[in-house]
Formats: sequence, C-alpha cells, structure tokens
Amino acid sequence: MELIQTPYGEVRAARLEELQSSLDTREILQVVEDLAGFCTRWKRELRDDLLAVHSMAHTVINGAPLIRVPGEESLPEAAHWLSDELGEWRESLAAAIALLDQIAALAPD
Repeated sequence: MELIQTPYGEVRAARLEELQSSLDTREILQVVEDLAGFCTRWKRELRDDLLAVHSMAHTVINGAPLIRVPGEESLPEAAHWLSDELGEWRESLAAAIALLDQIAALAPD
C-alpha cells in the first residue's frame, strides 16, 4: 500500500485518488449547516418537547402527580411526533457520519 505524506499526516494514496475524483468537500459545509440547525432546534424546541414527553410518561407510567397541564396532544401522539422528528435528524447525522467515514478511510492500516 502506497502512502502519501500530506501536511495533515500520511494517507493512503489510492483512497486519496478516489476521494479527489468523487468527494465534493462542500458536503462538509452542508454537514456544518445541518448540525447547526439541529443544535438550534434542540436548544429551542426539541429539548422541551422531550421533557414534556418525560413529564407525561412519568405521570402515566409511574403514577406521578401532574407536573404540567394536559394539552390537546396525547402522550402517544407527542412521543410519535418527537420520534419522527428525531428520526429525520438521525438520517442527517448518519449522512454526516458516512461522509466523515470516507475521509477517515484515508488512514493507513
């Protein structure tokens, strides 16, 4: 296996050649934007939504007293909606991981 020395360490020559012809590094910038969107959404809404599901579940499953006023949304509906939302973010995170794994594959064995 041929290795090439770069300013950022040794990499596998064949893998580097593959990435140079197939990988658009702007995809990394898109990952940055996607993750920034997730972080913003987490801070503004998703965290509170997950805490609301916990509160409802704690009352329903554990018999705890009501902590929050019941709203129009049921516990299963809230859990389903949040699960779907996080599932969409999971897909974005999986794409980011796959992209980074391609670059990590430059490492010598």
